[in-house]
Amino acid sequence: MNIPKKIRIGSSDYLVIISNETLVVDRNECKGMIDYEFHKIKINDLVQDGQGQEQTFLHELVHGIIKERSLDLNNSDEETVVDEIALGLHQVIRDNPEIFKND
Repeated sequence: MNIPKKIRIGSSDYLVIISNETLVVDRNECKGMIDYEFHKIKINDLVQDGQGQEQTFLHELVHGIIKERSLDLNNSDEETVVDEIALGLHQVIRDNPEIFKND
């Protein structure tokens, strides 16, 4: 898997930044974060190896899909949530095929 420098999630392009910056969300240090207003995904490379960074990238990607598809996780049944995430993943893979090609 290749973590891109930019990814399209739905109708928005996000800049992907891998850095040694300490990331804090809701007063908790985290491995990654997504900023919906400035369209950035940040991944901390000091607290995880390459495989961990890939997992964190996918984690943040799913957050982006949930936001882009306006999913209400508290008021949606499981099948709706899974279907919307699957549709979002399908669109991301079609829009960004280079991510999932092994070099």
